[in-house]
Amino acid sequence: MIRVTTNGTLRGYRTSLTRSSATLDNARNKVLTQSNYTSYAEDPAAATQAFKLRRSFSRVSSQLQSTQSLNSKFSAACDALSSIKSDLADGQAKISALAGLNDANASGRQPLGEVIGSAAESIVQILNSQYGSSFIFGGKDSLGEAPFKMEEINGENVLTYRGVRVDAEEGTDEYEQLKAMAGEESYVDIGSGLTEVDGKLVSTSAFNGALSGLNFVGYGVDDDGDPKNMASVMNKLSEIFKRCDADTGAWASDQDKEDATRLTEKLKDGIDEITNQWTALDGRTTYLETSSNRLSLLSTNLNEQILGIEQIDLANAITDFSWAQYCYNAALKVGNSILSQSLIDYMN
Repeated sequence: MIRVTTNGTLRGYRTSLTRSSATLDNARNKVLTQSNYTSYAEDPAAATQAFKLRRSFSRVSSQLQSTQSLNSKFSAACDALSSIKSDLADGQAKISALAGLNDANASGRQPLGEVIGSAAESIVQILNSQYGSSFIFGGKDSLGEAPFKMEEINGENVLTYRGVRVDAEEGTDEYEQLKAMAGEESYVDIGSGLTEVDGKLVSTSAFNGALSGLNFVGYGVDDDGDPKNMASVMNKLSEIFKRCDADTGAWASDQDKEDATRLTEKLKDGIDEITNQWTALDGRTTYLETSSNRLSLLSTNLNEQILGIEQIDLANAITDFSWAQYCYNAALKVGNSILSQSLIDYMN
């Protein structure tokens, strides 16, 4: 015969009650945290899978942020080039230059020259536009000073790009510097499968986010010795028109008339070129927009997968919590019937 004492019963009861309390506490935590597990040991397989997904989610989030930032920068660049082409070069400079070449408008050549010069200054200001703290058209060195400046060199006001004269002749050190700055690259990972071969980045696996203003408005001089830069061409036209007679509008010389005609044609060519550059830039902006949408969708899918592993079914969790609470309350009530001592316990 086995004698069951009250103390023994109480010890077993306390163990069961502690277990019931722990089950209730665990069910309560799942409802509050809405998580399937609170430590790696609870579910190693799920925790490992969730870690891999979170690592991918973090990488995609970083790529998405970079892509959206680049997209905003390139969109601002498109707007700037559109303004240069439509409002300034085409809408003011070309119309004023063509009007100035017409002898019927001879008396207005000096004011027209002022308009062209003002348009050139506006182009320089737009090319120095900023996105955040960086200069949009500053190339790789976009966090320094404004890239385009009018500086006095050898007693002449010339346009410079990051301290180098824009109208440099081919073959000079200045021209080589301009060529290098125009070809600068600053690659950003936008989710195109960033790849390196022999320690060198594969350019097609990343996106070049550097925008050099030299590529859009030109640099160097042509075979006639005229500047290829649109703003410089406009400045030269402005000087020619402002040298005309204030009353009659007569040309200061036959050479000025010839130069004005030639530079006006080159201004038209410059407008066509900046239109082509704007089209190409708009295509790159569209690509960034597409990449941003793709990464956004991928980020959403990854987040859903993570929640599917880590997040608990709230309805089931509440049901389990209610059942655990019911069992715990029942255990407390059972305790009332075993708290009184038996005769044998009393005799001891």
